[in-house]
Amino acid sequence: MKTPLRLKERLEYLGGVTDAPPDGMRPLSPLTLGLFWGLLICAILAFSGQASKFIYIDF
Repeated sequence: MKTPLRLKERLEYLGGVTDAPPDGMRPLSPLTLGLFWGLLICAILAFSGQASKFIYIDF
């Protein structure tokens, strides 16, 4: 049961919910956090619009 809790704590730290890193985790450098957020933004841009279809209705 500890694994889901640790994962949740780490994701909350990476997401900015908490300022202090969880026990046993070193604080991440600004470069590492920047790369993490940059990869997330690239993934969002790569997959945005893939599930929606453009519908044009001319009345």
